[in-house]
Parts: sequence; C-alpha cells; structure tokens
Amino acid sequence: MISVLVLEEAKWGDGCWDEERTALFHLKTVFRFSRTQVGSDCCDWNWGWVQCDVATRRVIGLSLYLALYYNPSAQQFTHLFNASLFLPFQDLRILDLSYVGLVGYAENEGFEKLSKLRHLQVLNLTGNHLNHGVLPSLSQVSTLRSLNLAGNTLLFTGPSPTDVISTDVKLLSRLTSLESLDLSRTYMTNNHLLYLGGFSSLSTLILKGNYLQGTLHLQDIDNLKKLDLSENGIESLQSSHGSGIQLKLVDLEELDLSFNRFGNNIWAELGGFLNLKSLNISWNQIFGSIDLKDNRCLKKLRFLYLDTVSTRGSTSLASLLEPFPSFKTLFLRYNYFSNETVINQQLHVLRNVENLIMDYTPLPINFLESIGILTSLRTLSLYDCGLTGTLPAQGWCHLKSLEELSLKRNALGGAIPSCLGNLTSLRYLDISENSFTGNVASTPLTNLSMLQLLSFSYNQFQVPSSFKSFTNLSNLKVLLAGGNKVVAEAATSQTWSPKFQLKLLDMSNYLYGENCKMDEHPNFLHYQHDLRYIDLSGCSYGGTGFPHWLVQNNTRLEDLHMINSSIVGPLFLPSHPNPNLKALDIRSNRLQHEIPRNFCSLFPNLESLYISSNVFNGNIPVCLGGMRSLTYLDMSFNNLYGGIPEELAMSSSLLLLGLDYNKFSGRISPTVCYFLNSLGAVMLRERFLIFQPSAPQISNCWM
Repeated sequence: MISVLVLEEAKWGDGCWDEERTALFHLKTVFRFSRTQVGSDCCDWNWGWVQCDVATRRVIGLSLYLALYYNPSAQQFTHLFNASLFLPFQDLRILDLSYVGLVGYAENEGFEKLSKLRHLQVLNLTGNHLNHGVLPSLSQVSTLRSLNLAGNTLLFTGPSPTDVISTDVKLLSRLTSLESLDLSRTYMTNNHLLYLGGFSSLSTLILKGNYLQGTLHLQDIDNLKKLDLSENGIESLQSSHGSGIQLKLVDLEELDLSFNRFGNNIWAELGGFLNLKSLNISWNQIFGSIDLKDNRCLKKLRFLYLDTVSTRGSTSLASLLEPFPSFKTLFLRYNYFSNETVINQQLHVLRNVENLIMDYTPLPINFLESIGILTSLRTLSLYDCGLTGTLPAQGWCHLKSLEELSLKRNALGGAIPSCLGNLTSLRYLDISENSFTGNVASTPLTNLSMLQLLSFSYNQFQVPSSFKSFTNLSNLKVLLAGGNKVVAEAATSQTWSPKFQLKLLDMSNYLYGENCKMDEHPNFLHYQHDLRYIDLSGCSYGGTGFPHWLVQNNTRLEDLHMINSSIVGPLFLPSHPNPNLKALDIRSNRLQHEIPRNFCSLFPNLESLYISSNVFNGNIPVCLGGMRSLTYLDMSFNNLYGGIPEELAMSSSLLLLGLDYNKFSGRISPTVCYFLNSLGAVMLRERFLIFQPSAPQISNCWM
C-alpha cells in the first residue's frame, strides 16, 4: 500500500497529474493563450476551462472555448486539429473545442485518434470552419454519446460533388453509441438528410437553421425522442418509404417545427406521432381552425407552442385549441384575436391548462374578469399585453391555485385591489413597469406569505424605508423594489427583525434618484445573512460610509452595486475575507484616501471592480496584478498617482483596464506596455480608447 502511494505521488505531484499539467501548458502555447496561469494545481486554474475528477484529480473535461474567451488576442488565429495534444488526458470525458478556429486537422492527427481516449463521451466542435472532410475521421470515435457540429460549413457543396458529401454524412451512422447529434447551421439540404440515418442509439437530432425546404422526407430515425427542425423552409413532412405513407415516429416526445413554412396541412401529417409530449409549431403559416384527422393524434401532448398562429385576427380561440384536450402548458405569444368578446366567452377550452403564457398578445382589461373560470391555472404570464386601466376586483382573483403571475410592462395603474390577497398560493409575482400607486404598506402584497419572488419595480408606489410592512413574508428570497418613491418613517419603525432571508435585493433608482433619499441604509439589512446580489444604486444614503458590515454579514455575497449612492469617506472593509464576492461596483461616489492594502486578500476571487469617479488617491495596489480572476478593472476619474506597477502586468485574467483621468506620470515599462497591448480594451487618459485585437498597438508608452 505504501509503495502505491509513493508511485501515485510521483505522478500526481502537487494537485493535478504531472503529465497532464505539461500537456495543458503545451495547449496554451499552441493556442497562444497570453494570460499566465497561477499555481501548480491545474485543476484550480482560472477561467474554468479545466475540469478534474474530485477523487483522482485526473482531467475529465477541457473547454478551450472558455480559455479563448478570456484570451481575446488569441481569437484571431486559425488552427489545424492535432489529436496528440489531447491524448495525455486518459480519463477525458468532455472536450469543448467550440469557436477555436479549427479549419481541419493536421496530417496523421485526425479526430480518429481520439478513439484512444476510451472515456470520451462529449465532443463539441460548434462554430469552427470544418467541412465534410472531417466526417470520416469523426465516425471512428466510437465512444461518443454527444457530437455537436453546429455552425460549421460542414455540408457546403463548394467544389465537392454532392454524392461525395452525402457519402461522408452516411458514415456518421457508425457511431453506434451516439445519443445526441447537433448539425444546426451546417448547410444541410434535403438530399443530405436522405443519407442521415441508421443510428442505433440516437435519441436527439438537432437540424436547426439549415436549408431544408419544401417536402422533407425522413427515414431510419425511428428511435428519436427529440427532433428540432426549426428555422428552415419546410412545408411538409413525409415518410421516405413512398408517397401516401404516413410518417410514424412513435417514440418521439419533443418536436420543434417553429420558424418554417408549414400550413394547416401539418396537422394531418402528425397523425403518427402518438407519444408526442411537446410540440412547437410557432412562427409558421398556420391560419384558421385546426382539424386533426386522427382522433388519437397528440393525445399525450402536454406542452404546446402556438406563437403567431393567429396574427390576422380571424381565428377564434375555440377553433385553435379544442383539438388539444390534454395539454397543460400553452404558449400563445405574439397572437392577435380581433373579437374580444368571443375570446372571453371561449376561455372554457383552456379549462385544463395549468400554465398559460400569452406575452405580447393584445388583450382587453376584461380578460382578467373572465379568466376566473380557469381554476387549474398555476402560471399566468401576460407580459406586455397592452392591458390598460385598473385591475378588476373579480375574475382573476379567484385563481386560488395560481403560483406564478406576471403582469409586467402593461399600462395598469391605480391601487392594487384587496382581492389580490385571495391568491394565497402565489410564489412568484411580477407587476413591475406599470403605473400602480399607493403606499406599498397598505396593499395586499404584504400579506402574501408564500411569496418567494416579489417584483414591483418602476411603478409609482410609495415604499416605506424600513420595509417593515413585509414582516409576514417569511419565504421571500427575491425583492425587486427599485424605481419607486422611498418615503421616510419614524425612527421606531426602522428597528425590526425580519422573518425573511433574502438572496437578491434590488432597490436601485437609476432613473429617478430624487425619489430615493434616506438618512441611512435600511435597518433590516443588518439582519440579512444570505444575500447573493445587492443593488442599492441611485439612492442617496445621507453621506454614510461604505456598508462594510453588509459584506461581512453576508459571506455568500457575489455582487454588490452601489453606484451614485452618496457614500463618503475612506473605503472601510470587513474584517474577514469574502471569497465569494465576484463583482463590486461603487462608481460615482465620494470615497477618498488610499485603496486599503488588504483589499486583495479580502476579496481574492473578485472578477470585476469598478471604483471610477471617486476621490481615491495614492498608488495602484500592486496586489491587483495577482488577483487570479479579476477581468474588469476601472479606476478612472480618481486622483491616483505614480506609475503603472509591473505587478499589474502579471495579471492572468484582466481584459479591460480603465486608468484614464488620474495623475499618473512617468514612462511605462516595456513589460507593462506589452501587457496593455494584450488586453481587450484599455482606457488610459483621454488619449487612448483601444480595442484589441483589431486596433493598432500602443506605440507611445509615455503618460
């Protein structure tokens, strides 16, 4: 046992395996990653491009897409695939090479060599420049369960004969373990599709955004459970076994036909889809009533997408929906029903619906009065439906099973009716971007004790600064209250202990800052310990200091935004580190003095830091260059002085750097100058606004 441990340590080293660490550095060189990696344990490298098994520390996942995203200067290059680069990763299961500029493969280094990786199951080649010549090579990687070739010029004919391309397509059927195949936007035509079949295990086929047109003949895909044919020019579906023979995909459960040219004939062609559970027929040329020839057809349908099937206004709700007695979730977005009275009289056809989404479909206000008969509703979304006036006090208030309700972005106003309090099952309520009035403390919103998410932002409410009126909302996790008028309360109201623990709080007032003025931060925030996201921007807090206690109390806090919040004085920080903080935005305040020297150690995993338009002075903290995840750093419009430290050029992750309008002086060192040229965007005084990689290099390194 001791000898085994010694051997393991020799291979394992400090963290990840030695040979795999060496191979990763080789990958960085080949793909020209300019950012350095910190630490010997490659399993903990930044960007998330390396995934390791927790127990063995072997690399099991690689995403060069993520690595290149954080290395913009490397995105301009093209590459030939070289299988030998990946063979050291013996336990590799997932390989993501999407958008890395592959144009083919090197001689004797084709994809077939990946068959030596016995555990490889997922290969993502999306968004490269590969043609049909790679298909014979790929067809030999027999372990693959998922293959994504979307966005390649895979089947573009060019100089190659069509029969050669079709033969290459047919070879993919050798992948006997393949369960998911994505050939979206690969220039596939109807002729190519005839050769795509014979897969023994394929359950998901995605052919979105191709050149499939007219009548589509399908064959040898009987085992499919999911088929996506959206964004083509298809008019009809037929079996390839002869005209008049009905297409039967009896195992198919999910079918997406959206954004095609199907007419009402499509319903007769779906007669053999006996187990279909989800159907998307949105954005086609379907008008008028729906007639299903086969009474057995679509009896198991649970999810139905009928967006834009009634844009002419001539279709009645009953003629559209009566053929589908069993669906539970209905999407009726972007429709138009001209006869408002008939709509309200025909709502009975929705009696079994549990989830109704009618966003962007113009509706009269009395629709809410009639909808009370749909007692099975659990979700109702009427986003931007042109609802105008005050909410009625009947109908919709009887939906006592309702759990999610969205009335966002309509023209509703006045007071919230008291009957809203009847909806005691509500967990999600969004009435934002309307013109509701009144004091929130006097509305039934404060009595909906099951609420987990409440959004009433950008209305004309008066919101008591203590938020004490929400004391009964013990389940509340998300509160979006910005864009209203915050009103002061007596000091006695400020002190209370809330029953809820929020995860997300937005009290921002970007548009109407004068509506949000307080002498101090709301007292209830002192009792919050589980916040992940806070936005207090645009509110004046009476010249208080930075609320370091808010960061200290909420150890899982990830985002804190306090833009233009009238916070003043030194940047006092919490006494303990917060490794979860990812974004800190305190722009446009009156913070002054030096940036604390322990800043980096307190927020070691910070990804974005915006402290521009303050009154900070002193030097740039050299520790910022060692922050392994820092991607966006804006320190412009301050009184910082000195030079740009060479330590900043050691950053392995920085993409954007804002240093303009400070008091820097001196010459930039060659190391820093080279570093500035590698960034995605640099702002250095008003003289430079430089975007890479297309912009010219910074040649003048004087400040």
